Amino acid sequence: MSAFTTLGTSRLGVEPNCEACGAGATVWFNWAFAHEGGSSEYADRRAAFTQWKLLRRGALYRCNLCDEVWHLDGADQMMTHVGAARLPLVLEWDRQPITLATSIETRLDQIGPTPPDVYGNGRERRVTPCKITTTAGEEIDPAMVCVQLDAPVQDYGKTRLGSEIASVSDSAFALPLDVRLASSRAHEMRMGFSPSLIEMPDGKRFVLNGMTSFMAEPGYDATAARVVEGNYFGESPPPSFPNAPHITYFVVDGEPGWIDQRLTGFWPAWFRGLFKTLGAAIRRRLRTEARS
Repeated sequence: MSAFTTLGTSRLGVEPNCEACGAGATVWFNWAFAHEGGSSEYADRRAAFTQWKLLRRGALYRCNLCDEVWHLDGADQMMTHVGAARLPLVLEWDRQPITLATSIETRLDQIGPTPPDVYGNGRERRVTPCKITTTAGEEIDPAMVCVQLDAPVQDYGKTRLGSEIASVSDSAFALPLDVRLASSRAHEMRMGFSPSLIEMPDGKRFVLNGMTSFMAEPGYDATAARVVEGNYFGESPPPSFPNAPHITYFVVDGEPGWIDQRLTGFWPAWFRGLFKTLGAAIRRRLRTEARS
């Protein structure tokens, strides 16, 4: 585990719209640290918020000065700004539990999720790339099913609720599972750059940066990509990044079930398999309780 506490993230070069809560510049901050901090700076930050609405998990707060909405997660750890465009989705998410039919869950397990990276980024949700047919008959490809505990407050793209899912199938833009696994295991070589190499049937190589699920490179079939060994910095000419498609995310309730990958590599395969089996059993029990 890291010895450092991440205090939050802000948009570079952007001045806040509100000096009290930091809306407009601050994306999220560590509420637990601010709550425990003894300086006047953190006392002022805490005093800026009043709880507005309890959710199925977590709560919404408003800034006492600007009335902007913020979300405190169910673990009472992170406070995230909720933009006006995202708030209706959060309130709709709060109306009722969001679960999937067993047949859909089985199909997602067959496709396989893209794991978090070796540093734990992405552990808060379990993401599986796929094509989705909605209850209204839409076909959406590429799509990502996101299993997570908290409301969909992060503004990471077009997001819908899993209650709209009628069926899932393989995406034409999804990379093979072994490629996705390799991308998640890539170590950072330079600041923000965790390269892994893939090769297409014609010998063309591309480089992925960190955990990657999709590619939409003209003239190439994403499903045909394969992992290749090698050092990106030793390639001549350096491989380019493949084009990335626009993804629609569908949020579903559930415990992501990830084990810290910084630890699992030290255990034999049978022991990791045991944890995987136990995790699946726990998720099934949670889904059963949510439906009852």
